[in-house]
Amino acid sequence: MSWFFNQWYFGAGHPVLNITYKWNDATKTQTVYMNQTQDGNAFILPIAIDVYAGGKMERKKFWIRNKVDSLVFHSAVKPSLVNVDGDKMLLVKKTDSKTLDEFVFQYFNAPLYLDRFEAITAAVKQQSNAGARKVVIAALNDKYYELQIKAIRGADMSNDDVRNAAQPILTKLAQTDPNTLVRAAAISVLGKLKASGNTNLFKDALKSQSYAVQGAALTALGLLNPADAVSLAKTYEKDSEGALTQAILNVYATGGSDAEYDYVYNSFKEGQPQTQFGIMKKFADFTGRIKSNEQALKGTNAMIDFGMKYKKYGVAPQVVGILAEVKANRAKLNDTATVAAID
Repeated sequence: MSWFFNQWYFGAGHPVLNITYKWNDATKTQTVYMNQTQDGNAFILPIAIDVYAGGKMERKKFWIRNKVDSLVFHSAVKPSLVNVDGDKMLLVKKTDSKTLDEFVFQYFNAPLYLDRFEAITAAVKQQSNAGARKVVIAALNDKYYELQIKAIRGADMSNDDVRNAAQPILTKLAQTDPNTLVRAAAISVLGKLKASGNTNLFKDALKSQSYAVQGAALTALGLLNPADAVSLAKTYEKDSEGALTQAILNVYATGGSDAEYDYVYNSFKEGQPQTQFGIMKKFADFTGRIKSNEQALKGTNAMIDFGMKYKKYGVAPQVVGILAEVKANRAKLNDTATVAAID
């Protein structure tokens, strides 16, 4: 098998596989076209192709040897699904032209995590389709929590059919799912609905021992009632990490006053570069509207220092744009010192 490994070790690039299908009803034949589109020579690849037809699954094994290859086989009925790379073992970049109906079938019938991952990926893009909605709703209770979260975040809650089906499931997940990341994801989606009927759910979630759940709940409450969320956030300042800290920062930056400014300022000053860059826009918005000119100047100088320190990493254009907004807002408040510092 040294030739098989040599093509990866000595060859250039990696396989890029484009898969298309054609069913001929007259001859009862299914053709699978597999085109390698990468530069250079073809990779020789062993592949499993699972054919679902007539209520049964049959695995066909095939070797891809050429840049353009195909497999033709007979079937008494048109297959419901031809699942190329049925064992999901190929190290390739794959473009698979299955229809949405085939992806729906794949979610409910193919056995592997990646089978369902692919199907959810296809379904979330087409939620006006009843089959796609069926996949998204089913995946909210998938046995793999990562796929649950993928479906939760992908559910189009602006679609009435999706929202009506998903909302009671999300409510249950938010309250009782054993995985805290699933609970947090469900709370985040429910929070964006801004439904006051969920207030108690979110407040109960603040009692969780999970920072992820608490952070999602506080953020959701901030969307419903910013002033109330600011008061609640104060009780968690001294015991917060991760998502909860981020939620406190967002709540203060969105609905806080001068009294909360130092917390956000200190978090920005003491944060790691990635954290600083992540919160800078909201920090800048907060800086632009506070009453204290002294505080505004302090925050502005911190952002200028950040931009200068990390200029070599290409952050300057973003920082300049953010500071321009601060300048415009401080000018409206006649804060000449901050405006001059930005100039």
